This record gives sequence, C-alpha cells and structure tokens, in this order.
Amino acid sequence: MTDTPKIFISYSWTTPKHEDWVINLAERLVSDGVDVVIDKWYLKEGHDKFNFMEKMVKSTDIKKVLIILDKKYSEKAEQRTGGVGTETQIISPKIYGDVSQEKFIPIVIEKDDNGNAYVPTFLESRIYIDLSEQDNFEENYEKLLRNIFQRPAYSKPKLGKAPSYLFEETPMTHKTSNTVRSFDNQIIKSPQRLNSIIREFVEDFFDDLKGYAANVDGVRDTHAFGKIIHNNIISYTPLRNDYIVFIDKLLKSELEFDIEILIKFFEKLPLLKDPQESRGSWSPREFDNFRFFIHEIFLYTIAVGLKNEKYKFIEEILYSSYFFQNKYDSRNEPKRFDELYNYVEIFDQYYNQTYSKNLLSPMADLMLARIPEGMSKDNLIDADLLSYYVGVLENIRWFPITYVYRTRGKFELFDRLISVRHFDKVKCLFAVNSPKEFKDKLNDLKENDKNPERIGFPNSFDKVIPIYRLIDIEKIGTTR
Repeated sequence: MTDTPKIFISYSWTTPKHEDWVINLAERLVSDGVDVVIDKWYLKEGHDKFNFMEKMVKSTDIKKVLIILDKKYSEKAEQRTGGVGTETQIISPKIYGDVSQEKFIPIVIEKDDNGNAYVPTFLESRIYIDLSEQDNFEENYEKLLRNIFQRPAYSKPKLGKAPSYLFEETPMTHKTSNTVRSFDNQIIKSPQRLNSIIREFVEDFFDDLKGYAANVDGVRDTHAFGKIIHNNIISYTPLRNDYIVFIDKLLKSELEFDIEILIKFFEKLPLLKDPQESRGSWSPREFDNFRFFIHEIFLYTIAVGLKNEKYKFIEEILYSSYFFQNKYDSRNEPKRFDELYNYVEIFDQYYNQTYSKNLLSPMADLMLARIPEGMSKDNLIDADLLSYYVGVLENIRWFPITYVYRTRGKFELFDRLISVRHFDKVKCLFAVNSPKEFKDKLNDLKENDKNPERIGFPNSFDKVIPIYRLIDIEKIGTTR
C-alpha cells in the first residue's frame, strides 16, 4: 500500500476567486489520497502565520511544497512583501541548496497576454506544471499526482543485455530508423504527408539494403560461403526490424494511403539479385542474402497485415500485378507475387554441418529463429500458408517452407469462415463475393486435385493441409 504523501500549498491571497481555486485544488488532492496542509485549514486566531509557514517549508514530514504562481504571487515574491515574501526568503535558499530538486513544485495558473507564465526569478530555472488552461488541465493534474506519489508515467526500464550481433561487427546506421521513431509524431502533425513519408521510407530502406552486399571475393568453399551469407543476414536484422515496425505503425494508423508505393517498392527488389555494376564474372550465389531478404520482407508484409486484420491491404499485395524491374527483361510483362519467392539452398549444407542438425529447411529455421518482438512464429507461418493457399486458388506456385513449424492446430482466419460477418471481412483474400461462390471454387478445386497428399517436404510425414480440408465447405457463411 502506498504511504500517504503530505504536502504544503503556498499561495497568495489575491482575490476570493483565486483563493477558492486553491481550496478546490486542495480538496481534489485530498480526495485523491494526498494529505494537504494549507493555511485556511490549519491557521487559527492567535497563531503566528510566519512561524507556521517556516515550519511547513522546512518540515521533513512535508514531502512536497506546491507553489501556486499567479501574477500577484510573482510580484510579491520579487518584492519580498507579505506572507509570500516571507515564504520566498525561506524557500529561496532551500531551492538553491536542495540537490534533489524534488520538494518544491511550481504550479502555474496564470499567464500574461503573450502566453508567458508568471514565474518569479528564484523559480525561473524550475520545470513547472501548467494548470492555467482548461484544455490540458486533466493531463497536467495527472502529472502533478504522479509527481506527488512518485509514480511517473515513464520509468526507465530494467537494463537488458546488449544484442550479441553488436559485437560481431560495426553496425550500420540506417536512415530508416529516424523515420520509424518520428512516424507517430509526423502523421499527427501532417497526416496529408503520409504518402510522402511512405515513399521516403521505402526509398531509404532500399538504399540501406543495397549496403548489405556480401563480400565473397575469392571464397570457394561452400561452408565458408554459407557462413558469410548467414552472418550477413544476421547483421541486417535491425534494418529488417525497422521495416516491420514501420508497416505495423502504418496499418495501425488507420489512415488511407497509396498502396502503389509499396507495390513499386516490391517491383524494385529483384534488382538486388543482380550485380549493381558491370562485372566480368559473378555467381548468382553471392546474392543469396538478398534472395533471403526479399522472401522474408514479403512474408512479414503479409504477417503484419494479418496481425492487424488489414485484409484489403493483404488483398492488394497478393492480387496486384507486378512490373518487376530487371536488367535483362526489356518487355517487363506483369507478374504475380510468386516472383518474390526465393529459396536459398546455400544454408542446407552450412546449417546442418555447423549446428549438427538435419533440418527440413534451414532457411525456414533461420527465419523463425529471428522473430522480432511484437511478432510470433505463427504470424509468419500463417502468412506463408496464406500465400500458398492463395497461390493454389490463383494457379500460382508458392511452397510454404515454414509449415512444419506450426505450433497450433487451428488457423483462425479459416476456422471462423462459418461466420458470415467474418466471411465478409476476409472474402477479398479469396477473390470471391459470396459464400456460394467460395464453396463452388473449393469444391471445384477438390474434384480436380489429383494428388492431395503430395505437397510437403519429401522427408516429412507432415504435409500441407489442402485448403478444402481446412474448411467445412458446407458451413461457410451459415452463422452470424
């Protein structure tokens, strides 16, 4: 149980209205568990008011002294007149000599015509609490309470352990980090700039991503090559996290934005898989880190959309036509999201040798070992499976490499399809408009599936469950 804090209120007897304001503040503080000492409640006929003031200011029982600042208090303090002048002479040396700087709290309740607070010289360097305006009174009153009870809104967190990758090599500085940190403030001040902010972020992200080119010159040993690619991917984690946090903040903002900006960003990504400069000879393997990045970034885009239930956003990502940029494709025909699928085989040998594991997919294992705070393995696996199921419905090839790592038996997005309300939310993911249309599509798929058990890793008993088995087809859209 929190001890009851005891405070003293110092103020000027300016006007009856001002004195009533001070009394009302004192009464509210008492109702909020603060033991308030104020002259009108404690001073009686025959008491020495100056002795009372000195005792209150110097008493160790008084944890806080609230100094109510209006124009008259400041004037009396500067002139050292009246009771305020006496208190000022008592308080001043305490303030200038008080190392803790915690006991005396200036409370501004009046400002001049220019909006400047009336603060006497001896308090000018002190941070005050502003209770002069009704619009932010409640917010600042809470600050006062938190100060009195020593329960700040923001506390320094427990010191954690430095990430190990910081000590492997000098981390790169990313332009994206500043955008992520300032995103909330920017859209509050200038929501009309949202598209510009997104565009700047993805451009900076792409430029930063290019800086992660792997240095594999002269490396011929497969294990050594795999280690370089692996360590390169680990080093890019902070940049990847910037992307995930940015997309999460963007979707949480509930603001409309131009999805074409992200589509064009994805269209540029394949350029990373080719040498940036003309070179006589090079191996596609040296860009395996970028192949991993592209695959992972795409999955996290879908995963963050699922996490925030932004199904129209996911629809745009999965159903858009992409005019991928490529040095060697002059016609630039429209393609689908499967062009962002990249399986990196270099991990298979390196990972199994290094960690003595016989993994079905070292690439999937690495992806799921790198889940950032705020996301879960199931978020990423659901994104992988949804991409696969949409691919099945659209005749697009996408193999969900993470499916064997699923820790739960249910896929809520599909389980809830019996609800017509839920169906209406997610139907855009399956390019249908009604439960009947979806049922017909699934039944047709079921009838024409010649090998329903063959999708999965060759050496695994677990196979990917066909979409028509995930859903009780006849129950789609039958309840509210």
